Amino acid sequence: MNTPNVNAAQQAQMLSLLGLPQAWAGRSSYTLLDLDDEYGSRFVTLWSQWRRDPRRCSRLHVVLVLENLASPSSVLEHCSKVLSVQAHALAKQMVEQWPLNMPGMHRLEFEALSVTLTLAVGPISVMLTRLDLAADAVLFTQAQLAEAPRGRAGEALGLGRLIKPAAVLLASGSARMWPAWFEASLLFHEQAAHQSPPPTLTSAAGDTQERSSTVILRARASTHAVAGVESISSASSATMPRHLAVVGGGLAGLHVAQALALRGWRVTVLNAGSEQAPQEGHLAAALTPVVSRQDDPYARLSRAGSLRAQARWSQMPREIVTPCGALQLQRLSGRIVDLKRIVDELKLPEQFVRFVDVAQASELAGLSLARGGLYFSTARRVQPGPLLAKLAQVEGVTCLNAEVVRLERDGQRWRAIDATGRVLIEAEQMVLAAGLATQKLLAASALLATGSRLASLYGLGGELTYVDQGMLAGGPRCIVSGDSYVLPAVQGQCVIGGSYLNGDLASAEAASLARQENLERGAQLLNVPLSRSARTLSLLKGWGGQRAVVPDRFPIVGPVLGAPGLLVATGFASRGLTWASLVGDLIAASLTNEPPPLENDIIARISKN
Repeated sequence: MNTPNVNAAQQAQMLSLLGLPQAWAGRSSYTLLDLDDEYGSRFVTLWSQWRRDPRRCSRLHVVLVLENLASPSSVLEHCSKVLSVQAHALAKQMVEQWPLNMPGMHRLEFEALSVTLTLAVGPISVMLTRLDLAADAVLFTQAQLAEAPRGRAGEALGLGRLIKPAAVLLASGSARMWPAWFEASLLFHEQAAHQSPPPTLTSAAGDTQERSSTVILRARASTHAVAGVESISSASSATMPRHLAVVGGGLAGLHVAQALALRGWRVTVLNAGSEQAPQEGHLAAALTPVVSRQDDPYARLSRAGSLRAQARWSQMPREIVTPCGALQLQRLSGRIVDLKRIVDELKLPEQFVRFVDVAQASELAGLSLARGGLYFSTARRVQPGPLLAKLAQVEGVTCLNAEVVRLERDGQRWRAIDATGRVLIEAEQMVLAAGLATQKLLAASALLATGSRLASLYGLGGELTYVDQGMLAGGPRCIVSGDSYVLPAVQGQCVIGGSYLNGDLASAEAASLARQENLERGAQLLNVPLSRSARTLSLLKGWGGQRAVVPDRFPIVGPVLGAPGLLVATGFASRGLTWASLVGDLIAASLTNEPPPLENDIIARISKN
């Protein structure tokens, strides 16, 4: 068994072989890709070293690829055995953010985002193809390279795409040289071997029975080997300006502003005109993930967005972001699927989603429901207006009530112009996050490409209905969805949604009809009978909005083609709360050279425009 003293010696040796702390001295960032740190203890050691080093890099990023995640208790127990008392305190901070064992990317943030740990969970051969980063060093075991079975050469090629030209590759184990297939696949040269000096030290895997060796490859990769996928990362600027302008003060725009402000940028947020639907009067909405039998990209994007939103909103007052859970009941019409079979096949943790029968669903909702379904315990009820007000108050964010009607390029800078021709602001980097108004703004600026996804953006109206909770037997204790959705009461009012109205915002007559239909569907969903008077109400309170929708229902996030320094974040449809935090961090990561918090196959899909 490892002891703290022996492990400390191993970790010191590891740091020395990586060339640390000299390798990160005075740099803006340092990125490590680790394929051999099951419990995160090596990350904690690196973090501890970073804290003690006066010449440390400004930002430390570690990407840890794991087949599965250990439980938080197992992580803490392991760290307590192998780390010093001082480092153990950092391990506790890591465990506080340690996620559920679910596939995909999980971002943990420390030291005001100066230190990040990205957990890429899934088969290593798959996750290496879904990562997008430029690592300064890579750590793994010789056991991962012992043979070259079918497909392993592809892993090496995937690894070569993720490293910087002078990256250090470090493997611990009993072998004394790199397998020929690995070297050939990586297209590397300038190899150097280094044998670890003290034979009394254990290997990185904890093997005390045999003397270990460490093989280093100092690589100089070909241009082809390090070329990444074309995606949002191409928006990264070499000069990395510290000021950003955002056009659009809704969910997308203010979450982009928050993400950059948290990283030390100054952000100015401007309006985009009257077409951007206001949030005033939008009483409440739901943050709920989506699941699918194949765990397709849309479901993965939804899960990643929900988890990122929960993390980003962790300090929000509970009256604004309220954990309440959500039931997705079995549908009675339309495309009916076996919800129980879906969760059985996905094998996601029950703390994230589980199937509940009608009795369990009724207990969770506090009402006598007629159907069972899926229960998402981490779902939230959110009040959009107060949420946006809090985001507008983030340090570093300035909001201007100025209407932008077009953009123009002046050298290396973008200008936002109002209706009088006045320049409202100039910035090297600008983000358009104004919902459907984004399309009109690009068209007015001669930047809307024919046939692009941005050109296919269209408006889809919708109505919410607000009813006294007494009309619905007090309302549900959790979010209930199915053929419509009903939220737990806010200020005595239940929010019912589910209507979709094509074209512009509905007329008063159409809005009234949609609100009445919402009420009837919501009552049916909750299995609550409506009185005759409730069915004949001529005027129901509510809120109407217009969603910006792309035909494929995926958002559009990333650089505008042919417009360097200009990015968009739009097309969120009815998933604004789900995707806004993630999109903000995606754009921020692209502008600060961080590893993205999302798999690159999804990034490639949403960045097409």
